[in-house]
Order: sequence, then structure tokens, then C-alpha cells
Amino acid sequence: MLTHRIPAGWPRPDSTVHFVTDGLGSAVQQAKAAAGEKAVAVHGADTIQQLLNAGLLDELAIDIAAVLLGSGIRLFEHLDRAPAVLGNPTVTAGSGVTHLRYPVRPS
Repeated sequence: MLTHRIPAGWPRPDSTVHFVTDGLGSAVQQAKAAAGEKAVAVHGADTIQQLLNAGLLDELAIDIAAVLLGSGIRLFEHLDRAPAVLGNPTVTAGSGVTHLRYPVRPS
């Protein structure tokens, strides 16, 4: 978990939660090392924006659901390198959801 400070009571014995306090690049490096050959997923608009701005995101996965929330952090509001150039998407239709996967091209 990427954070500025470790909460009280952590780390807990036998927990699989790891807190990273030394920056975004370190968090990505540690996540990739822990994942091995598997993919690393990141959630949260603010973290995704930081990764896009730092050039540390390989793919952008967007799931469009049939729900309008009306508030929250906009996913693309604070991009330093706008426009961000994305590759051709893979589109998968589901029941009430459309899954979009865009490769992120280096800028």
C-alpha cells in the first residue's frame, strides 16, 4: 500500500499487506518484484494519475458500468503530460459493463 505514513498497529504478524513510504517508483518496483510474472493492478484515480504523469503505467484498464455515481476524483483531471497517447483498445462487452484495455504509449 502506497502511503505517507504507516498506520498504528502495523505491520501485523502474518499479514500480506506491505506499506511503501519511500515513493511511487519504489512502490512500482516492489509490486513488480512481488508479482513476478503476474500483472500488477493499481486502483484509485489519484494514484493512476501519478503513475501516468511519471510514465510508470503500461496499460490503462477502464471498466464502464451502468451506474452514474455523480462525484469523486476524475480519472484524467490532473495529467501533466496531456494529451496522454494510448494505443488501440481491447474491448470486452459484459452484462451491464464494458471493459476497455488501452496500452499506454511512451511519450
